[in-house]
Amino acid sequence: MEKNYPLKIGLEIHGYLNTKEKLFCRCETDFLKKTPNIFICPICTGQPGSKPMLPNEEAIKKIIQISLILNCRINYEGEMKWQRKHYDWPDLPKGYQDTISGAHSTPCAENGVFDGIRIRECHLEEDPAQWNPENGEINYNRSGIPLIEIVTEPDFKSVEQTLSWLSNLINTLSYIKVIRKNAGIKVDVNVSTYGERIEIKNINSLEKIKKALEYEIKRQIEEYENGREIKKETLTYDDIKGKTIKMREKEGQTDYRFIPDPDLPSLDISKEDIEKIKKSLPELPSEKLKKLIDKFSLRKEDAEILVKNLALVEFAEEIAKKINLPKYISWITIELLRILNYNKKTLDDEDVEIKPEHLVELLELVDKGELTVLNAKQIMNNFVPKSFSVKENMKIQLGKLSEEETKKLVEKVIKENKKVFVEFKEGKKESLNFLIGQVMNLSGRRADFKKVREIFEKNR
Repeated sequence: MEKNYPLKIGLEIHGYLNTKEKLFCRCETDFLKKTPNIFICPICTGQPGSKPMLPNEEAIKKIIQISLILNCRINYEGEMKWQRKHYDWPDLPKGYQDTISGAHSTPCAENGVFDGIRIRECHLEEDPAQWNPENGEINYNRSGIPLIEIVTEPDFKSVEQTLSWLSNLINTLSYIKVIRKNAGIKVDVNVSTYGERIEIKNINSLEKIKKALEYEIKRQIEEYENGREIKKETLTYDDIKGKTIKMREKEGQTDYRFIPDPDLPSLDISKEDIEKIKKSLPELPSEKLKKLIDKFSLRKEDAEILVKNLALVEFAEEIAKKINLPKYISWITIELLRILNYNKKTLDDEDVEIKPEHLVELLELVDKGELTVLNAKQIMNNFVPKSFSVKENMKIQLGKLSEEETKKLVEKVIKENKKVFVEFKEGKKESLNFLIGQVMNLSGRRADFKKVREIFEKNR
């Protein structure tokens, strides 16, 4: 591939705002539940005669928070007017989408800069429904959920820069907890080399963005070298085929027929509201990083690992209140992450409850010589999903069960979990971990972890 080709990349990032209710009605927003069409009403399904409620205040607050993070100028005092953006797709029950964007609208915020990339604008809008083109079914659970759209200028000069910046943005937004966790983001990627700007719609992962950009850049250069004109188009990325595919000619603003929505008043935000929200913002990754290095004397490499996850850095800060954080940092950055990754969990998962005081207690026992480092690591293996007081469970090292007693417990667990045992015999590692955990629980943590594993392996 030619090395010195002109390249411009810009992003349009859509994130689901973490609100309890939809943007213009009071329906729940948990669209990830598999049951379709259970969180709906006449408003979000576009029934004739239905009128939108006033916009969700929670959504407005969150878009202000995001705009402040992006160092944008926030428009206020009635400058922002809702527009009807028309297009004809089955997932749009009203025939239009309400948005604060378009030819006749002032965006919620504009002219920002984040991590060296200019932000053109941020605006609030409602999500359409979910349409399955294969069977024609439509799930309206998602219809009307508040979305933020962040539009960058075409300042990215490489694929690597784009991915790094986007990863940093996602992590930073997680610190203010405004984007719905596990719902992901949708990114429209705009890329140009030797011709018109090409838009690749609705890419939902960093890996796919990387693949789509690499393919599209290569395709555009080949088109140019073969003397073919690169026209403005809207594409989709087919992950199975590993290529971009044309959807339609690129629309302009006139194609959407933007008109002000007569059913919705202008969005009214005051300077006082903005200042109040600004003062309530938490420390961001860059501030946390500086704090970990300057206040807690952590190496930059360790601090950078921690700030990639808010729950992890807050966990470390709690640890630092009781023990020397630099001395024990590997127990967090290596051991804790090891057991979380092994169980395919993160510290902020709803079903994970690991308390800093339990890890502190464990490390103090190691310091006193009451536990070896190896034994402590074995105990930590059982901290997922819920940690426990090691002192209250010291039978794990004192008064261990005999091998015969352990065998009886293993037999009991196999009998009560036949299906899981079969999965283990078929090679599923997670099943073995579950079975060992059952034996450890039944034994009051008095069974020897290694011995339990050994007995299961012999029964395989």
